[in-house]
Amino acid sequence: MPGPALVRDVLSHQTKAFTILSTLLEERGMRCNNIYIVEGAAGSTLYYTRPPATLTDQEPESDESDTASISSTRSLTLAQKASRNRLSRVAQSTLSLLVLEQNILDHLCLDHQLSMQVKDSIEFRNICTHMALQTDDRRFDQDLNLAQECLTTIITNMAWDTTNKTCDFCESVQEQLKLILKKLHDD
Repeated sequence: MPGPALVRDVLSHQTKAFTILSTLLEERGMRCNNIYIVEGAAGSTLYYTRPPATLTDQEPESDESDTASISSTRSLTLAQKASRNRLSRVAQSTLSLLVLEQNILDHLCLDHQLSMQVKDSIEFRNICTHMALQTDDRRFDQDLNLAQECLTTIITNMAWDTTNKTCDFCESVQEQLKLILKKLHDD
């Protein structure tokens, strides 16, 4: 598969995964500020951030908001807070990776093709889909851990592939990938 077509396919699967992660964040009372949606090539939806993109707890819209939902947000267990934090890091890292991959697609020379693995992106999307179906916190966290590991694999493989390229653009991509990986694993 040619380079640009491969990147588009990878982007498609990862965009679907990010959409699922965004929905999961909203269900847990969190939102990602400063995100806007752009229709990309071939009708694909791409998400971009305007700095600073941060994940925050949603504020109640009025004083008459459901007090049960407010108190449930404040009475999260430590495990639930950790899970929400990890979910936000996975979503934020996925978003950063999508932006970077779109940038790669825009600047990819045919002689500097990257060997991205579509199967990893499909697996990541499938893990996110399975995670969305979980009702048990423990199983959700297991799937979240798998999603984080899979995303780490995707980023690590891309970083390794860019080390074999000799172009200024690839060096920039490698640095950005290292930063995304660091943010993914920050506690």
